[in-house]
Amino acid sequence: MLFDFVVLGATGEEGNITSKDLLESGYSVLLCGRNKSRIKTLLKYKKAKFAYVDLNNIEKTAGILKKSGAKIAVNCAELRMNINAMKACLISGLHYLDLGGLQEMTIQQYKFDKDFKKRKLTALLGCGSTPGISNVMAAYAVNKMDSVEHIEVGFAWDSNIKKFILPYSIESIVHELTTDPIVLDNGKFKKTKACTFEGALKFREIKKQNTYCIVHSEVFTFKRYFGKKGLKFVHYKAGFPEHSFKVLDAIIKLGFGSKEPININGINLRPIDFTREVLKKIDRPKGYKETEDIWIKVYGKYGGRPKKIEMDCLVKTLKGWEDVGSNINTGMSISIMAQMLNKNLIKKEGITAPEEAVPCKSFFEELAKRKMYIYENNKRIN
Repeated sequence: MLFDFVVLGATGEEGNITSKDLLESGYSVLLCGRNKSRIKTLLKYKKAKFAYVDLNNIEKTAGILKKSGAKIAVNCAELRMNINAMKACLISGLHYLDLGGLQEMTIQQYKFDKDFKKRKLTALLGCGSTPGISNVMAAYAVNKMDSVEHIEVGFAWDSNIKKFILPYSIESIVHELTTDPIVLDNGKFKKTKACTFEGALKFREIKKQNTYCIVHSEVFTFKRYFGKKGLKFVHYKAGFPEHSFKVLDAIIKLGFGSKEPININGINLRPIDFTREVLKKIDRPKGYKETEDIWIKVYGKYGGRPKKIEMDCLVKTLKGWEDVGSNINTGMSISIMAQMLNKNLIKKEGITAPEEAVPCKSFFEELAKRKMYIYENNKRIN
């Protein structure tokens, strides 16, 4: 059986969401990962098959990609595997998409630009909710201005039941909350302290929340693509409900997010691996629902006058997707972009990002089909 897409990391939560969206859109998908038991429901689809893939083995991964017959690989694995996945795609000749590399990884990935261009391949980085949806919204707003000086970007979410549920990958969360982020300050990249308090903000359909400056790739890519319009300032602000942030903070402070192995009865174990498996077992209570706001504020000028555009993508728990809450926005977003690449709506070769390569209107229309709504200055536009 030949496939339309290969999903790497399909056995994780985001890989599950992405694969399900692709399958329900009528495509055939090779589901790649290390734990087949996590995708039993996906394998009920006639156009789905499983292949064991360990991204640590680049050559073997490349062989599986080539045999799949697919032209596009969608990487939903942990960001530390991004480079390996890209190398496998270069060997096998597949286009590549991922969910982002925060900052350090993203910078490393851009070094492969010439390699992908040489093979006439696209590598679209940061295709989830944020980065991803946030980048396309930023491009939409920036294109309406003559010049841009300042962009604020971030997310906020909350739930109707105040029980701790892991918001997304614990590895990503620990990295975001403990790594000193780079911000764009007066046109120059500047390192600041991890998880710096940025104040309390009110968000669309979400109560006021504390926000924190965390490491994110938008700071890097916004400067790359919007710098020519005069962009000087970018800060990334993450908002968590208090009940969730307290638990995450405790996990980190108690050392359960550590990547340093400890020896227990002769077995070396990373605390974060143990934590990840424990947190996966926490079920969402009956009736549990989430609301998330992916937001952008762009400040610039148009016609010589100051102009401000606020963009929001509002995401809520959907019927039939209750087990993943608002995380649908990440997995569905990369699915949409992969389908757009498949339809030749994305044509840029080499390393690129959504703000450069993804057609805004078409993307927003696809989000609306999945009940994710875009607002421009409080007016819905999709």
